[in-house]
Amino acid sequence: MSLLRDRRLRLLILGQAVNAIGSWCALVAIWGFASFHFNAGPAELAILGLAWALPPVLLGPLAGVPVDRLGPKRVLILADGAAAGVALLFILAGSFEALVALATLDSVTKAFAEPAFQSLPPRLVNDDQLAGANALLATASQSAIAFGPLLAAGAIGAFGFQGAFVVDSLTYLVGIAVLLPFHIGPAVAPSTADGKTRRVKDDLREGFRVVAQRAPVRRLLVLGVSVYLIWGAFIVVEPIYVREVLHGTPSTFALLQTSFGVGLLAAGAVITRLGDRAVRMTVVCVAAIGSGVAALVYVSTSNEVVAFCGIVGWGVVTAGFIAPFRTLLQRAAPVETHGRIFAIDATLHNLGDLVSLPLVGLVAAGAGVQVAGSTMAAAPIIGGAAIWWWARRQGLETETETEPDARPAPAAA
Repeated sequence: MSLLRDRRLRLLILGQAVNAIGSWCALVAIWGFASFHFNAGPAELAILGLAWALPPVLLGPLAGVPVDRLGPKRVLILADGAAAGVALLFILAGSFEALVALATLDSVTKAFAEPAFQSLPPRLVNDDQLAGANALLATASQSAIAFGPLLAAGAIGAFGFQGAFVVDSLTYLVGIAVLLPFHIGPAVAPSTADGKTRRVKDDLREGFRVVAQRAPVRRLLVLGVSVYLIWGAFIVVEPIYVREVLHGTPSTFALLQTSFGVGLLAAGAVITRLGDRAVRMTVVCVAAIGSGVAALVYVSTSNEVVAFCGIVGWGVVTAGFIAPFRTLLQRAAPVETHGRIFAIDATLHNLGDLVSLPLVGLVAAGAGVQVAGSTMAAAPIIGGAAIWWWARRQGLETETETEPDARPAPAAA
C-alpha cells in the first residue's frame, strides 16, 4: 500500500498502536482494580465511568479550539505528556475515591487528545488517500483492544495492577516521539484578516454554525450518539456480566476484550483494502445496526462460547463503523474546523455515557445486568435505521455525505 511507503506515517501508525495498547492495558487494570480489588458494584462502576465522561462534556467544543489554533501536533504532545504523568499517579491510588479522581484527570487529557488525533489525517494525506489513512490509524488503535488486555494480563500477573500503569506511561512517551518528525501547523490563524485576535467565543460559534448549516454533519453526529450510548452502557455491563453471569475471572474479561479486538483487526484490514468503497452512509448505518444485534447476542447468553462469538461479531461491525464514520465527518466539515467538530463529537460521546451509565446501573441493580445490556442494545439498532431512513428521505448526498467545499487538503508535513 502506497501510504505505508511514507516512513513518518509508518512510525505514526506504529506509535498509535503502541500508545493505544498501553491505554487499553491501563483501562483493563483500572476496571479490574475497581471491580476485583475494591469490589465495586454497578453503582460504583457507573461513578467511575462518569468520571471519564464528565470532563469532556464540561469542556465541550472548547477543547477543539486549541487544536484548530495551535495545530493537532502541539496539542497531542501536551495532552499525552500530561497523561503519562497521570498514569504513574494511578500507582499511588489507595482507595476507590482516589481511582475516581485520577480517572477524572485522565479524562481531561483525553478531551484534548481525541479531537487532535482525529484532526491529523486530513493534514497528512491527500483526500484520495484519506479513507486508507483513517483505516490504517483506526486499525492501529483497534489493535490495542486485541493486545492491550493480553499485555494487561501479563503485567498484572507479573507486577500487580500497578505494572499496567507503568506500561501505559511509557507508551504515551512513544506516542509523543513519533509525532516529532511532523511539521503540522494550525489550519486557521488565531487572528482575523485585519490583525485582531480572534475571540474564543467566535471560534466556538463557528463550530456550531458548521453543524447547524450542514445536514451531513448533523446526521453523522446523531448516528454517533446512538452507537456511543451502547459503548457507554457496556462500561458498567461487561465487568458485572463476566463476573456474575459467566462466572469468569479478570482473565476471562481480558480474553473477551481480546476477542473483540481480533474481530476489529480482521474487519479493519478489509476496510483498509476497500478504502473509499467503504466510505458510505449506508455502510455506517448498517454497522451501527449490526453493533446492536451483536451486543444483544453477547450479553443475552450465559454460554461462554456464544458470548465469545457475539463479541467477535461486535468487533467486526465496529470496525465497519469507525473508519468510514471518521472519514465521512472529516469530509463533511471544513478542515479548519475539525478540532471543534471532533470535540463536539467527543462531547456527544460523553453525554451518551452520562445518560447511559446511571440508567444502565439502575436497571442492572433492579432487573439484572442482562436486561440492562439487552435494553441498551436497541439504541444503535434504532439509530442506524432512523438515520438511514432520514438520509434517504432527504435525498442529499446520502452515499458520501460530503459537502463540496469541505474536502480537506493536507498541510505540509
